[in-house]
Amino acid sequence: MPHALIVEDDPNSLSGLSAILTADGFSVDTAATLAQARAALARFIPDVVLVDLNLPDGGGLELLPHLPAQPPGGALPVIVMTGNATVESAIEGLRHGIWDYLLKPVNIPRLRSLLARIPRPYELTEEVRTLRTTLRQMGHFGPMLGRSSAIQHVYDTLEQLAPTEAALLVHGEAGTGKEVAARTLHQLSRRRKGPFVVCDARSLVAEAAAGRPLASVLFGHERGAFTGAEQREPGLVDQASGGTLFIDELTDLTRQQQETLLRALDSQTFMRVGGNSEVGTDFRLIAATRAIPREAVQQGALHDDLWLRLDAAAIPLPPLRERDDDAALLALACIDELNQEAQARGLAGATRLVAPAFIRECLAYDWPGNVRELHERVRRAWHASGEVLETLQAEESSGAGPRDMNGGRVQVTVGTPLADVEEMLIRATLDAVGGTRHRAASLLGISPKTLYNKLQRMRMN
Repeated sequence: MPHALIVEDDPNSLSGLSAILTADGFSVDTAATLAQARAALARFIPDVVLVDLNLPDGGGLELLPHLPAQPPGGALPVIVMTGNATVESAIEGLRHGIWDYLLKPVNIPRLRSLLARIPRPYELTEEVRTLRTTLRQMGHFGPMLGRSSAIQHVYDTLEQLAPTEAALLVHGEAGTGKEVAARTLHQLSRRRKGPFVVCDARSLVAEAAAGRPLASVLFGHERGAFTGAEQREPGLVDQASGGTLFIDELTDLTRQQQETLLRALDSQTFMRVGGNSEVGTDFRLIAATRAIPREAVQQGALHDDLWLRLDAAAIPLPPLRERDDDAALLALACIDELNQEAQARGLAGATRLVAPAFIRECLAYDWPGNVRELHERVRRAWHASGEVLETLQAEESSGAGPRDMNGGRVQVTVGTPLADVEEMLIRATLDAVGGTRHRAASLLGISPKTLYNKLQRMRMN
């Protein structure tokens, strides 16, 4: 039977919480002060701790350093309760690694939902950890791929945050895989059996143009709330109850919508458009933005209080150019997937082999569009190639060889200075490949950076 420690100085609250946990299958120990809680922890290791933020002999967060790690490793789930909630106190608690934060009076369905996800002692923990370690060495982490140190750091953060209930902000350049990271975190969490609801904030504008208010998309509406509202419709927050709500491009929401979202996140209640009563929910928020969060706050695109709430558990995603050889790994995985799809459709001779030059191109290019661009270009090249994938350049794959593309030739008169010959060759090669610098660099046998430096010198001359 899982065991709980409740640290609460109000006798009525203590009695009520004890009854709820006992009914949900927990054995319970109680304490009214920090001193009593420390004494209880010296006797046993609980499976969950519920602690009031304000106690007669100090703050509830002072108990955190005295909590043991839960065998066989991992953090002991801690739920902090308070009747005097502020953004600052919530952030402080999240930075200390608490599991979740409940406002008083405690929402009982919300509490029970949390208790249902408390891990039972030793439940497959060692087996799961061994399997994940093996997969990570192969470059796999859920649906994510990569072996570089930069992406391994992301894996570490995801693994640390997944078991908690903390709201998260994933940020990075376009195409770095923010939704994939969010799905990975959901799959590793105790909410994985619940829904994963995706909201692209940019699409809300289109919904509004069609006549449905933005607030209705997020929070739903009652019948007759506005023209065309013929029946009650659930919103995304409602649909995500029991699971995870992923909001992409959070900064596209208005400041008022972000403020309403923050209230719903903190209270786990919301009001439908046209409604007159609060509705309970139970969702975890993962938000994403391509903007740099601090700059978005300064520009007014990101609500400062919402940012403080999310920044306690922020995950920056590295661009592909900073991920060492991951571009080659991702490209090969994409080709394997395309080959398997072709075989499943029974297409004869559709399997592609990969030439070393193709891998060199993948590693030489800096991928400004990141993983999304890589997938798109590899797919185009795969469909345009023969049995062997020679190049990322789909338009060149089935045409003439690299030495006579577009009929390009360079005629050099004896005695022409070498610098002029080099410039003529660079210009002709760029013309032959349509101005694509990384392809030109590959044909010239130099790196894209060297080609860039040469072009800069040519411009100055």
